[in-house]
Amino acid sequence: MAKLVKRILKWTGLALGALVVLVGGVAGYLYSQKPKPIGKRPALQTELFTQPKVQLPVEERFLYASAVELAAKIRNKQATSQEIVRAHINAIKNNNFKTNAYVWLFEEEAMAAALAADARVARGETVGLLHGVPVSVKEEFWVKGKPNTMNAEMFQGFTAPRNGDAVEALLEQGAIILGTTNVPNMLADYQAIGDIYPTGNNPYDVRRTPGGSTGGGAASVAAGMAPIALGGDMGGSIRVPAAFNGIYGLKTTEGTIGSGAREFPGEPGNPKYRRMMVAGPLGRSVDDVELAWNAVISKWPDRKRQMLEPKTTLADYSVAYFDEWRFRNDRMFVGQDVKEQLASLAAALKAKKVAVHQDQPAGFEEMMLMHRMLGAYLMFENVPWLIRQFMIREFKKADSHRFQFGEALARLGDLDPAEYDQLLRRRQELADRLETFFKKYDVLIMPVTPGPAIAHNPDHEAIKLDGHKINYFDYFYYPLCFNVTGHPALTIPMGLNRDGLPIALQVVGPLRSERRLLEFARLIEPLHTGFVKPPKN
Repeated sequence: MAKLVKRILKWTGLALGALVVLVGGVAGYLYSQKPKPIGKRPALQTELFTQPKVQLPVEERFLYASAVELAAKIRNKQATSQEIVRAHINAIKNNNFKTNAYVWLFEEEAMAAALAADARVARGETVGLLHGVPVSVKEEFWVKGKPNTMNAEMFQGFTAPRNGDAVEALLEQGAIILGTTNVPNMLADYQAIGDIYPTGNNPYDVRRTPGGSTGGGAASVAAGMAPIALGGDMGGSIRVPAAFNGIYGLKTTEGTIGSGAREFPGEPGNPKYRRMMVAGPLGRSVDDVELAWNAVISKWPDRKRQMLEPKTTLADYSVAYFDEWRFRNDRMFVGQDVKEQLASLAAALKAKKVAVHQDQPAGFEEMMLMHRMLGAYLMFENVPWLIRQFMIREFKKADSHRFQFGEALARLGDLDPAEYDQLLRRRQELADRLETFFKKYDVLIMPVTPGPAIAHNPDHEAIKLDGHKINYFDYFYYPLCFNVTGHPALTIPMGLNRDGLPIALQVVGPLRSERRLLEFARLIEPLHTGFVKPPKN
């Protein structure tokens, strides 16, 4: 008996030892596969994130003036770029600690650029559309010589080697970059939370998120710290923050702005997989968004010439709308605030003799699946197989399991390049189907999110709205479809709800219909409240 016990203990010890070696080996492998951070973490501009002891003087008349008005004042010598830029810089220094909208302020460079802008006006030179006008830029886009961390430890020491395409377009039209704005870790959330910067807050309620991934940019505009922001959108990253902050935000047609390759620190991966990502402007008015869009797309005049002509009379538009997207025997829940605004707008359009139809495009679930599959190739191309298995487990835990996403998880486990072209063909079929829908209607009006900005939610817990519990990621599914198909969409602020929070809708159009969306938005401005300033805290 004693010998048997010894033998059992011996083999148990060997088995445990082997297990320890195996676990240690796996842990060592995983650690070896973890990307090493690029450089050292930058020293933050701490004054951006702390309340100043003394408030700086601010020319308030410039802060909520439109970009159109500011550009005209500079051209006509009614105000200088230096005055306007200084007012915004001082406002940032006074107030940024509330929202953490800006993560870098380029004070010296901005004031030098403003001085040069005023000199050009004094000499009577031809100037660009945004000459001397201050703007903010999402810390996704490269600004030469400035940090581009993606709010991630992995890229903490990366400095942009050149200006990004959209940034260069703004600069060519005379814009003055005030600084770069807050984003989530790796741009991969709808909250501005990450490794490097303090969490971004919503100017209407700092207990809530400004959204993501252009959360800081949207907050900078709503809080009067920039008239225009440059944002990026791969799954609602312009439209959701615009909605949460009560401003306009334009997701452009894929391929119309920039080279089509994302600016990204380190190895960019296969350009073939760079899909669904677009740049676009955010502003407090339709006119400002149109001005910024014209400025950015001016770098690609051939693409602008391909744009569809707008209809200039409201009664000429045929409009589709819906409040809850239905699929199979399910629906994407929408709260009462959004439903009321949508019903009110539909009724107002009908009163104006507009042809309004309650209808929705087909293929919602297929578009959701395609977004996940294209995203897998985009984000996980260079991620080792074993790491991807852990990611699959996390995806399953976070999924509401309402959608048939099995194929997407299979793709994540095996990113076969040979199958990617087939995915693109399926994607094109979805885009063609939506284009067929837009042969019946000029625009589609629908929710951006089920309700207003959510409370800070770092653990991605279920969101409570009107007595319902909504899976965290389900709250953000409405915008994703149009990144899949490439169609343009514009967030329209509808005013504030009873709690003082912005409520918004989005209007979607055919491919290359940015001018139509902007003109339609301008025509319906009298039918809703639009942007409302956040309270002074």
